[in-house]
Amino acid sequence: MEFAEQIILNLINQGYSGNDLRGHFKEEVSQIRPAMEAILAEAKRVAVSESRYASHGDVLDGVEESWRK
Repeated sequence: MEFAEQIILNLINQGYSGNDLRGHFKEEVSQIRPAMEAILAEAKRVAVSESRYASHGDVLDGVEESWRK
C-alpha cells in the first residue's frame, strides 16, 4: 500500500470527508518530504560518525515483543 492510500484510509477512519478530507490529505502529504529528508540527514550523520551509532537491536528494541501481544 502506498503512502497516499494509507493517509487517505487513515483520514477516512478518523471521520474526514469532502473538503475536510482533501485539506487534511494535502497537509499530511506535505509532511512526507520533510520527514524523509530528516531521515536521510540522520542516516548521513550516522554514516560519517557525526551521530551516535545505532545498532539493529537499538532500533528494534521492544518491537518484536509488541508484535507478539
